[in-house]
Amino acid sequence: MKLRLSCILFMLALAFPVSADNLGYTKDNPLFFSIDLDYAPLQMVDMRGEPHGLDLDFTKVLMNRLDIPFEYKPDNWETIVDDVVNNRVGLAMMLYSPNRKNLTNYSQAVFRLYYQIVYRKGEEQNRDGLRSVNGKTIALMESQPVVDTLTKAGANPVVVKDLRRALFELASGSYDGVICFRFQAQFMIEQNHLNNLASADLTLGPREYCYVSSDKRLIEAIDKELDKMEADGVTEAVYGRIKTSFDTNIIPTWVWFLIGILLLLLSLLMIYVLLLNRRRILREMERAKKSEQLKGLFLSNISHALRTPLNAIIGFSDLLMTTPDGEMPEDEKAQLMNLINGNGLQLLHLINELLLLSDIEENDHLFDPQEVDIDQVMNDYAEETRTQLAEGVTLDVNAAVSGVRVMIDPKLLRMVTMHLLENAQQHTEEGKVTLSYDVKDDGLSVEVKDTGCGLPEELKENIFALLSDKNTYLQEKTPGLGLSICKAVIDKMGGTIGAKDNEEDGRGTVVWFRAPVKILS
Repeated sequence: MKLRLSCILFMLALAFPVSADNLGYTKDNPLFFSIDLDYAPLQMVDMRGEPHGLDLDFTKVLMNRLDIPFEYKPDNWETIVDDVVNNRVGLAMMLYSPNRKNLTNYSQAVFRLYYQIVYRKGEEQNRDGLRSVNGKTIALMESQPVVDTLTKAGANPVVVKDLRRALFELASGSYDGVICFRFQAQFMIEQNHLNNLASADLTLGPREYCYVSSDKRLIEAIDKELDKMEADGVTEAVYGRIKTSFDTNIIPTWVWFLIGILLLLLSLLMIYVLLLNRRRILREMERAKKSEQLKGLFLSNISHALRTPLNAIIGFSDLLMTTPDGEMPEDEKAQLMNLINGNGLQLLHLINELLLLSDIEENDHLFDPQEVDIDQVMNDYAEETRTQLAEGVTLDVNAAVSGVRVMIDPKLLRMVTMHLLENAQQHTEEGKVTLSYDVKDDGLSVEVKDTGCGLPEELKENIFALLSDKNTYLQEKTPGLGLSICKAVIDKMGGTIGAKDNEEDGRGTVVWFRAPVKILS
């Protein structure tokens, strides 16, 4: 394997020659490239003192392309850092550090390294990264940012100088975990047969692995050549195993677990929303079906209401026209004329209500709010209704407030209130009718209560709907759309209207409405 890699590197070096601008380095004055004694598999020195590692293979190609003679200078990590900063060696490779960026020069990243935590098998609770290090003793090579992060997470960081020894000590139980780079963890576990250890990714940011030198011109030349080597495939040929096997950014298991929970919750939410939409659609379909039924019944009732007076008018007219003069007594003729007139007025009343209902439902500019004295108009309505009450029936007015003036359309207020009073008057043969009103919370509340015959069961649910074929809930003499008109008016005003049994008096009906108003005083 090593022989094949050497052949590839040699051919790449010959295939892409560069100019002989060696930046002043010669065989007599070579560039010294400092390497770590034990930073496998990137840099290391074997038992015979021979240097090895991927960094050496890559640097050999780089220096050949730059035509720079160089020699290796093995040393420990602390000495290498000091020699680079103080310009005692010409070149090294290390992680980018913002603490040293003003002391030396860094090249662009050759590749990036990712952190892992190594733990003993059977202690999987230690594999959950920074979430599981609280109170744990964690060993690592010197890295102040990582030490600070572990300290904030509640861990006890221990800085070591020998990573291999730290891993052996972890295997024997000295630490709870060791933090290192992914390629180091997997390489050392395999090479040293530490079969009771395993590793997992950490959510720490990757570190850039760069060339470093006090010679700025050298770093500039290296940067230019690194781009070419990346394009030529040299970087992949040398560091391919680290970049693909060890240095890809693997998503931790707990992240996948969290994503799974989120997807499950999202699925449940989508199912819930679909069920809600299905119920809404079913309700709308049911409402539409009922609306069609109501419209059909409405048309049927209206047709009946129109035909009844028309038939009477036509029938009585035919009778008058076909009866020879002198054969019908004058009193019978007068009675027929009165019936024709009455049915004509009834028909006119119904047509007017149809036109009014259509106007209310289609015209948003129908309302004309004006200043209204509520006490005055309510007493006027009551006084007008008293003249039509049956003998012995009284009408009381209960006002929760007095002297209140509001902005409301007086014509529509009279239409709705008077219709409710007329309903009560027509259905109350004994007892009393009560008109109550109140103004509060920017709303006018009006209630008409009677002790009449009450609401029939079949009309309780649809008393205001187009189902009703009567002007009032039991009136048979004057069929119409009175309560439907009242509801249309109140709905347009943004209010509410309702009806219920008069439980307080034990009989009769209570009809009420509430309409928003602007209170003036």
